[in-house]
This record gives sequence, structure tokens and C-alpha cells, in this order.
Amino acid sequence: MRKRIVLFLLAACLLIGLAAPVSAAETLDTRTLATTNKPGVVLVQTLWTADVTWYEFAFVDGFEDDLANEVYRMIQDGEIANTNEAVYQAMVWLMINNMEYYAFSTGNAYTEQMSTAAVGTGFIVTPDGYLVTNAHVVNTDEEELYLSFAMSSLEDYATQAADQMTEELRREGYETSQEEWDGLANAFYRLLTQSMSVDNLNTTYQCFIGNVSPGSDVSTKGMKLDLRKMGEPIPGKDVAILKMEASNLPTVTLGDDAALKTGDRVYAMGYPAVATLTETLNVAQAIQEPTLTQGIVSARKEMSGGWSILQTDAAIHGGNSGGPLFNEAGEVVGINTFGMIDSSSGAQVAGMNFAIPIGIARQYLNELNITPEESRFTADFKQALSDYNSGDYPAALELLRGINETNPGFPVVQELLAEAREMADANPAAAEAVAAQDGDSPAGAGLDKADSPSGLPPVVMYIGGAALLAIIVLLVLLLARKKKVVPAVQAAGQAAVPPPGSTCVQCGGTLEADARFCNACGAQIAASTGKCPACGRENPAGTSFCGGCGAKL
Repeated sequence: MRKRIVLFLLAACLLIGLAAPVSAAETLDTRTLATTNKPGVVLVQTLWTADVTWYEFAFVDGFEDDLANEVYRMIQDGEIANTNEAVYQAMVWLMINNMEYYAFSTGNAYTEQMSTAAVGTGFIVTPDGYLVTNAHVVNTDEEELYLSFAMSSLEDYATQAADQMTEELRREGYETSQEEWDGLANAFYRLLTQSMSVDNLNTTYQCFIGNVSPGSDVSTKGMKLDLRKMGEPIPGKDVAILKMEASNLPTVTLGDDAALKTGDRVYAMGYPAVATLTETLNVAQAIQEPTLTQGIVSARKEMSGGWSILQTDAAIHGGNSGGPLFNEAGEVVGINTFGMIDSSSGAQVAGMNFAIPIGIARQYLNELNITPEESRFTADFKQALSDYNSGDYPAALELLRGINETNPGFPVVQELLAEAREMADANPAAAEAVAAQDGDSPAGAGLDKADSPSGLPPVVMYIGGAALLAIIVLLVLLLARKKKVVPAVQAAGQAAVPPPGSTCVQCGGTLEADARFCNACGAQIAASTGKCPACGRENPAGTSFCGGCGAKL
């Protein structure tokens, strides 16, 4: 019986000990969620460089004669009026529509190194710099790049040619319309692109982490990235994993998208171009702070490839791509990827935004043998923020100074450091009281994780203490119950030699001859009388069980 009680208590201790540290993720207020995760969310830039070559062209001598003859025919056939305005208008459109048939290369070539770039958002998942973003942020589509280089390098030349042509017509007395100027510019642009070539294409990646030094202007620092794995842009699994060479970088925590339900609140963080790269803003400053928008999980939709994607009404715009979608605990549950476009207007449809579940990114990380991990930077920053919010400004200051020494230049750290210093200076008495309560007094010393023998956080120790108290109460109740029986046996009976074959009245075990105590349970042997050892009732001689309580005699 005693063994069963001890085993039960040990099992209870083990189960409570295993269950105590497990708790649901804590819901964060929006400000804490944003402040905690800002350092680990970065702007990602893909830069393409190439040598762009195009060729000079001219028009054959018969071009103007053919234009004049066609205009004359149109007048004769009554297609246009015989006025200067009508004649010039007809000649401009004939030139626009037939320019490419009369142009030829002069043999003169011009080469220039050009570059173009795309931007998106990414988030760091390991202290040594593994980063997650969208595949389409870093994907190289050569056809699109060709057009991009053409627009970047040849648009100015096409504009100059159109301006030159309209100036000649102006000197002859004809003022071109905007529509005619656009037609001329597009025609010259097409001529230039037909003879253009792109060579020595090179792709590089970098991310920008905000950098602020006291007393200096706001700036940013770019860190080189290496592409380690890339999926296919939508409708494929639009995920890419990159790596930068660094240590103790700020990180974000990955969550579980499987736990998401329709209606759950989510937060999208990133660098939308409309709020980052517009000329009306300070771009260097805008790069340092990602934008946060909030919404709910609208639904989980199936992609044509047989995998699911998250629909949310949290605002996502160009530049947000690759950024994290957080749950209320500040954990990444999705990767912001795309929004729906109205085909008739070209405008983005409000509330129709989509994020790839973080489980897809976990698959890619697993294939690379990468385990997401929180950095010391982030752990210390979270603790510093907690200390600040609880009023322990000296502790927050100490942690923030350490972070700033090892990883200088993060704006959110700088801001919190300045605020903690200001609050500590303004509330010295409160800071001393909190310090005394948390570690300088005997009452607080035992609650610190580092000082506790188990190394467990205070909340786990509280749970363990409550469990221990419950076990002690249970043990006392069991012992008290036993004491109600054993003393009755000892008081009612008188020590006597049991007859051969006698059994213990407590456990039923066989007693040895001349035994004073039971070898099985340790109960004292009662005298061989008719008096009940449990309730004290006198029973007739030879009775095996008490007529009052039923105890074995």
C-alpha cells in the first residue's frame, strides 16, 4: 500500500513537472509586437547590371517622297481635306506607322553599362543571417530584364528623337498634339530596341538594415546576400532562402500556420514602395522602419498546384512582398506575397491579399538543414523592452547599452535606449524600488531565473510550488486517514502471541508464530479476543468479523 502511494505521488510530480512549462503563446499588444520585430525585418534589393549595346539608324532617301505621294493620293481619293493642317497630320501618322520599314543601321554602335533593381522585404530567422523572402523578389526573368534595360537606357534617346521631330514640324508651322508626340516617341523607341543587345548580365542581392549613430545623419548599410534556395514565383511556391555573413543578428520567431482560423487577427510588416521609395519621403529614413498593417485571416484558399495559401485583408502593396505576416503572439505565420488586381481598371482590389503559409518556408529551411533560432540580440532586446515596460529602467538601460555596443546602429534600439535613459533620470526612486524588489532584497533574489537552483523562469517555479503544495496536502490527508485506523488497533488490542495460521486485521497477510508486528504492513498484532480492534465492539468468541463495523477479527 505504501509503495502504491509513493509511486502515485512520484507520477503526479513527474506529470506536473512536465506540464508546468507548457503554455500558450502570449498575445502581444500591437506596439510591443511591432517594436520587438522591427530589427529582424529588412529591405531586400536585387540588382541587375549588364552591358547594353544599341545601334545608330537613319532613313532611306525615298522616305519623304513616299510619304508625300501617299498624302497626295489620300487627297485625290477624298480621304483627307486639302489643307495644311490635314496634310501635316496625315504625314505624322504615316511616319509613325511606317518608320521601321524605312530605317537602316549606320554601323555606329554605342555600349553602356546599365543597371536596374527590384525591392522587396525579408525577415531573418537565424542569428548567423539566414533570411526568408519571396522568390519573385530575387528571380531573374531575362525577358522582363531586357524590357527594363530598354526602358532605362533607351527611353531618353527616344524622347530626344521625338522632341527633335516635333521641333522641325513646329518650324514649318505645325504644332503636334500630345497623342502625336507619344506616337513618335514610341516609334523611335521600337527602332532602338530592335537593334539593342544585352550582354554580361550579372545579378547580386543585398539587404538594408537601418543604421543610426548618435550625432550623425541617418544612413543605411547594405549587406551582401547569397541565394541558397529558390522556388517558383506564383503560382509556384514563391519562397527564397538567402544568407548573409554576420553573427548575432536580430531575428523573428516562426509560428504555426496550421493553428490559424478564419477571423484570427494578423499583422503584415514590410517596406511597401508607396511608403518607402516615393520622392516625397526621406528614402534613407523610410528604409529604416518597416510599415505595419493589420487585418484578419479571411480564408484559406487552394492553389492550382494543390497547396493552400492564406487570404487576408491586411494591406499589402508592392515592396511588401517577402515580408512577414504575424499572428497576435508576434510569430511569423505567413509570407506576404501578392494582391489581386482589377483587370478593368488596373487598380489593386482592397481586402484581397495573399500570404504563403510559413510551413512552406519551413520545408525549404529543413531541406537546407537550417533550424530557426532566436538570437542573443533579440532575447536581450525583448527582456530590455519588458524591463522598460515594467518600470525597471536601470535593467533596461544595461541591456540596451550592451546591444548597442555589440550591434550598433539599430534605430529602434537607439530610440528605446534614449527613452529608458530619460525615464531612469526622471524616476530614480522608482528605479531603486524596482531594483530592490527584483534582486537586491531577499524576497526578490529567489525569483530570478539565473539565481534559481532549477534555472527555470519564475512562472514555472510558481507552478512547481503550487504542485508541491497540492502533493503535500494529499500526503497529509492520506496519513491522517491511516492514523484513524492504526491507533484504534493499537489501543483496543493487547500485544499477544498469534495462534498458528492467523492473519493481519489490516492487510490480510499471514502472520508468523510469535510475531508482535505484521511483516507486510507493520501493524501491531491485537490480542486474540472477541473485541473488535477497529471499533471496540465485543463479539462472541470464535467470530471472524466484527458485527458492528465488519472489520476482520
